[in-house]
Amino acid sequence: MSVDAASGVRPAVPSYAFDPSDPWTTTMQSGLARAGLRGCRVYEVGVGSGTNVVFMLRDCDAELVLASDLDPRLVQLAERCVGEAAPELRDRFRPIHGAVNLIDLPAAGAAGVDVVVACLPQVPDPHDAMCARFHVASLRAPAGQAPEAADHLAHYYPWTVFHGYPYNAVGLGLIEALLRQVRAGVPNAQVVLNLSCRTGREVLLRLLRANGYRPEELASRIVRQHPGTDISFFVALEAAIGGTGFERDFVCEFYRDPLGREPISAHEARDRLAAGEPVHHEICVLRGHPER
Repeated sequence: MSVDAASGVRPAVPSYAFDPSDPWTTTMQSGLARAGLRGCRVYEVGVGSGTNVVFMLRDCDAELVLASDLDPRLVQLAERCVGEAAPELRDRFRPIHGAVNLIDLPAAGAAGVDVVVACLPQVPDPHDAMCARFHVASLRAPAGQAPEAADHLAHYYPWTVFHGYPYNAVGLGLIEALLRQVRAGVPNAQVVLNLSCRTGREVLLRLLRANGYRPEELASRIVRQHPGTDISFFVALEAAIGGTGFERDFVCEFYRDPLGREPISAHEARDRLAAGEPVHHEICVLRGHPER
């Protein structure tokens, strides 16, 4: 991260910039190791701390990694990470400065890449007005006080903004928007996504197929649900589907145990978290091969 010349102070590091030991990071890197990135041009959407950039350049031997983030602080952090961890690879990293959203991807340099990599939020923002109304309608009770978080950006996405995407109904609107943007801008590129299976693995596979990709699992792991992340959306979703006949098609997937052998409902998961008890869910790294 660059140092301000006037003050000599480095910009603050967001708390959601994952460290290398975070299970989401290690699972993502297990998938990247199997993705065959040698000699590839890669674009990472949401660069975070830059840990994955170093891994893709050094361990996967990617030819070039371009990266951007909605939070411009993280691009600076990634530059520092590469410069300190692998200075010899600096010339193969092309950071895109500023706040870059999905709509900016082609202009930001994604055209011509072979692979697009991302780990993006799948939980609708509990402060979102449409999401709050959904809580009230589904649970027949006020949504309650939404959690306050200084680093809201990494945990939640604005549900209303992605209302036009079919899979937004199950919390995957941001992911679907990315898939459509990549498909339109770089139609021959593969996608490698680090995803939570809280909405069900089969739904994730359907999402990829519906947007023109053949899915392939690269890695998976059961992780502990972060107690600070609000999961009331999944509770409301479960309640909304109940009695509609679609219960078999869509099941929220949480577990009581760290091995994923004791499934529980989203309702029970919420209650366990409120009581300070552990809850687990699966994360998986899926590769999408563009269908010709």
